[in-house]
Amino acid sequence: MFSIFPIIAGTVAATYILLLTLLRLTQDAAEPPSVNDTFPFITTVLSTLSKGTRLHRLMRDQYNLPIHTLRLPGSRLYVINSPALITSAQSQIQTLSFTAIQSGIVTNILGVNKATNEIIGRDVTSHGNYLTSFPKYIHPTLIPGPGLDDMNKRSIQAMAKSLDALVGKGITTVKLFQWVRHELLLAFTEGVYGPRNPFRNAEMEQAWYTFEPGFMMFALNLFPRLFARKSYQAREYMVKIWEGYFETGSHHQGSEMIKARVKINEDFQISLKDTARLEVGGTHGLLSNTLPGTFWTVYHIFSDPVVLEDIRNELSRGVQSEADGSCTIDLTYIKSSCPILLSTFKETMRIHSTGTSTRKVLQDHRLDNKYLLKKGSTVMMPSAVQHTNRHVWGDTVDEFDHKRFVPGAKRVNPVAFRGFGGGSTLCPGRQFASTEILMFSALLVLRFDLRPVSGRWTAPSTANSSMANSLPVPDWDFDVELRPRDDKDWKISFSGSHMEMEIAAEDIEGAISELSH
Repeated sequence: MFSIFPIIAGTVAATYILLLTLLRLTQDAAEPPSVNDTFPFITTVLSTLSKGTRLHRLMRDQYNLPIHTLRLPGSRLYVINSPALITSAQSQIQTLSFTAIQSGIVTNILGVNKATNEIIGRDVTSHGNYLTSFPKYIHPTLIPGPGLDDMNKRSIQAMAKSLDALVGKGITTVKLFQWVRHELLLAFTEGVYGPRNPFRNAEMEQAWYTFEPGFMMFALNLFPRLFARKSYQAREYMVKIWEGYFETGSHHQGSEMIKARVKINEDFQISLKDTARLEVGGTHGLLSNTLPGTFWTVYHIFSDPVVLEDIRNELSRGVQSEADGSCTIDLTYIKSSCPILLSTFKETMRIHSTGTSTRKVLQDHRLDNKYLLKKGSTVMMPSAVQHTNRHVWGDTVDEFDHKRFVPGAKRVNPVAFRGFGGGSTLCPGRQFASTEILMFSALLVLRFDLRPVSGRWTAPSTANSSMANSLPVPDWDFDVELRPRDDKDWKISFSGSHMEMEIAAEDIEGAISELSH
């Protein structure tokens, strides 16, 4: 009787031989070694789909290479595992380009028109183009100074007002992630967009929550209008709201940052309608990681009695009791005199970050004068690979140590902390985001006790979180009781709030440079 199995087996064998030959003919001996190629090209595709962000850690542990190649149909990925090679890669900003990647996905994600896409994608490595000019417009508004101070004050005052109202309600039960997400979304957007903040409208807030889960469908251009219809509709709704915001000049009452974003678009002759579309991307940069980052910070503080006590004692030393019975806490004290709180935040980033810094290879390049990187390929620097490096962090690498980053703790290579990226992809808003997360956490610690209704703290899984998030969203939420610790009036002062915190390797290098002068 005729059997189809020999035909299938023969086809598989022939395909395997063909792909193996193709791999060997196209993989240069000087390139980083190819791994995960049991069935060339196909194995990597299947591994990526099944393992997601865990794949890079598994490859590091299995092959123990400073850098390796993952071959995909039509492309190759160079994954860097060595901190020393990360430093080398980040110095090659003309050859290994992030802006080249940015320009290729803006149209997919935001739906800008052809003219705007050409402006953004023009001469991506030249000093005068849109993307390389962006830091000159935006970064000055995000470094310590009047612009950042103003954003901090507006955000903190918004969150403090909301917590005041909560104290007045007595014991309140909330879903922790949902509540933290709402509080921080309003606080962050108040700081950036000012008194005409579109997110004061609950429909705008809900539109953001609907759009965000479909982000990767847009980035990969997987027919989002069809397969992510609700996300698509939410994006278009937000675009209309942003058009109204900019058309009425509402940004003039907002932060220096939003004014700068409008200014660069005007200077590069990008229409107001596409400025509205680009602001959807700006919102993503502002909210996508800070909201889950705040949730995980709060979770780690309140779920461990030792962490809570250490931070509460640290904060309490900075509380001023006023003659009228009120209490005052100063932002500068929280930023400069609470090393355990800052360390807990950074450890949260280390434990949970799944972000990957990427670069496109614009021309053949020998990384560290050793490894050949071929033009058109992609370089990847996954934060989770660095954050789980036992050689860097020691035997406690898998544990949450809230004092890991305090002064006097074991010194580690600062490049291995990638909570905010690094090099040309270092998050410019890290000082703003960190300040708001620390201040919100501090006010919660000082003013409330949090107790899970179930009686025990259980960390939610994150398996279903989008790969677009550098900090994963929990798969499920849970109820907690918010119990006010007192009914006093609390005030916040902002003396010297321009101080910069040492969050990333570049901040530490800057501090050392200032001291040396």
